[in-house]
Amino acid sequence: MYQRLKNLFFIGCLCTSTACLSAETSYPITVIDASQQSLTLTKTPARVDSKSMFSDQVLMALLPLQNITSLSRLSKDPTYSIIADKIPTTLPLRDLNVEQIIAEHPDLVFVASWSNGPKIAQLRAAGINVFVIKTVYSLKNIEKNILLVGQLVNKNADATALVNEMNTKLKQQVIIPQKKLTALEYTPWGASSNHNSTINTIINHAQLNNVIANTNGDKFGQVPIAKEQLLALNPDVIIIPGTDKDGFKQQLLHDPALQTLTAIRDRRVISLPHSLRSTDSQYIADAIIYLNHKVYQPHARSSIH
Repeated sequence: MYQRLKNLFFIGCLCTSTACLSAETSYPITVIDASQQSLTLTKTPARVDSKSMFSDQVLMALLPLQNITSLSRLSKDPTYSIIADKIPTTLPLRDLNVEQIIAEHPDLVFVASWSNGPKIAQLRAAGINVFVIKTVYSLKNIEKNILLVGQLVNKNADATALVNEMNTKLKQQVIIPQKKLTALEYTPWGASSNHNSTINTIINHAQLNNVIANTNGDKFGQVPIAKEQLLALNPDVIIIPGTDKDGFKQQLLHDPALQTLTAIRDRRVISLPHSLRSTDSQYIADAIIYLNHKVYQPHARSSIH
């Protein structure tokens, strides 16, 4: 009992010393996931299944391919997945298919907090170890999620290295301006994002001030923005999801009603690819650097990877 409580505390506190995080995971280990369910692993999981973009991206960096039974189907879509070109054709891509997962019986399945609850319950009833990953937005909490995944699959040193690499890249590559510009995201459906979103984290760490950060929004952090509000807020930078080829950028730049906006006048309408905008893994560092360079070093060639 003492050892179980000790292991539970060890995971719950997510200690931050390099020595602690680099140590071998001591099994059995008990954790509480985002659904407030307890999960006990008795040994290092040798066959791990991923059903979230976050765990797809982290596990691809931590585990040999032979230890991954499948990834989510969306991970191979280059529009939304930054690791699409890293996934070999031999690695299965599947949705949260209860029958298939039970048939394969992996040692551990990672799912997102918004995954289908009844399906998760079915898997647990069949004796499958399921861990529901908490949806987080801040850089520190993303780091904690990475370290927690590393602890569960006994890849503590690799997870720590992943976090350290994130921080090193940000420290070395983010341009610190003399004066931060103001910004907001503006989508084709007329919405922006407040502090309850990863895009807010990307904006802030890219050395921009999100003018909509403290505005009330829905549970996804979405805030409806009418053109009149956009004009009143008058940000220095407008960030739009997707690419320049999508047409929305040109639509904004040539909208007669928006020509007095500073961002329009200065041509600071920045397209942020969906694969960067949506990431909540170690690749958020790439999203931050990409946006930062697009704003403060606009004539330099930006790279997504």
